[in-house]
Amino acid sequence: MLNSCNFQGRLAADPELRTTQSGISVTSFRMAVDRSKADEDGNRQVDWLSFTAWRNTAEFICKYFSKGSQMVVESHCQTRKYQDKNGEDRIATEFIVDKAHFCGPKQSSRQEPVDDGGTNPPSSTYRSQQPQQPQQMGFSTQSQRQQWQGAADHPGNVQVSQSFSQGSDDDFSVLDDADDLPF
Repeated sequence: MLNSCNFQGRLAADPELRTTQSGISVTSFRMAVDRSKADEDGNRQVDWLSFTAWRNTAEFICKYFSKGSQMVVESHCQTRKYQDKNGEDRIATEFIVDKAHFCGPKQSSRQEPVDDGGTNPPSSTYRSQQPQQPQQMGFSTQSQRQQWQGAADHPGNVQVSQSFSQGSDDDFSVLDDADDLPF
């Protein structure tokens, strides 16, 4: 059976780390998750979902995420029965976090704009204060970055060099699929 739920959203509050009587770390938090479809006015509905994380995952979330942080969680759905204060039987549905991932720009304590290479970069005053390095956006040399930046002006004029982290072209063989495959 498959029980896998993945969500991307923003934390509703700072997560708080608690410890069970047996010494296991746990945190519970709510996350605002936008729905995929927008309504007639272009607005997206938001679902406020409840999550629980245990052990190292709980410690990781509490250490690196805060209110408003974007997060992607891999989780599974779980239900539990309980009685409310009036003695009524209730069922709670919650998501148990298996993994948590960073998502969106890095947050700093000063809340400065982040140059993530997107379509709306920060103002020129911010850019002039930042050291420009070719490693931004994954380029290892300045010439690779300049070549990529010029590609929009001259599509088809980009040359891609073949490189492998280890090995050579001889490490790969061509399979003749006319015969039976070896697996």
